[in-house]
Amino acid sequence: MTPRTRTTTAVDALTEALRQRIEARSEDLRAQGRTLDLGDVDELAERMLAALPTVHPLDQPLGPFYDTAGLIAWLGISRQALFDRVRRGTVLACRTADGHLVYPSLQFGRNGAVRPGVVEAVGAFTRRGVDGWSVGAWLTTPTPVFDGQSAIDYLVVHRSSASAVRHVADRATADAAAWAA
Repeated sequence: MTPRTRTTTAVDALTEALRQRIEARSEDLRAQGRTLDLGDVDELAERMLAALPTVHPLDQPLGPFYDTAGLIAWLGISRQALFDRVRRGTVLACRTADGHLVYPSLQFGRNGAVRPGVVEAVGAFTRRGVDGWSVGAWLTTPTPVFDGQSAIDYLVVHRSSASAVRHVADRATADAAAWAA
């Protein structure tokens, strides 16, 4: 293998990992006397891309966003399970003007779980009927309450410590009650 002359990007690393795994799968099948049928390669690529957040005009500061198909593919859950999480206030969803739901990626950790503190805040606002865009704005707007940071940044800086999660949850509960009054 020749040395690379440029820095490997995350896309390069993913592409290489995917290539190696597809080749290995193809070899395993060939050893069994079978062939790897990828079907329509463009369709397969689109399904794989569905697991990545999409670009949206409102990406700053709330996005990027997942769409419903992409999020259920990434999380490996059903559409009904996702909508149940939204209904219970354990996943933040924002309804677009054309009626589609988008899900800010900032709420998720690498494993797909909603970040500690965020889930409590989303739940507090959802129980009071606050719309997703307002919750997203609350999560991303710097405020003196969080030492001049947004709730999200405050949680990150404090590594989602129990006290930081409690502070965000308490503030969300108080603000949600005030907004609904």
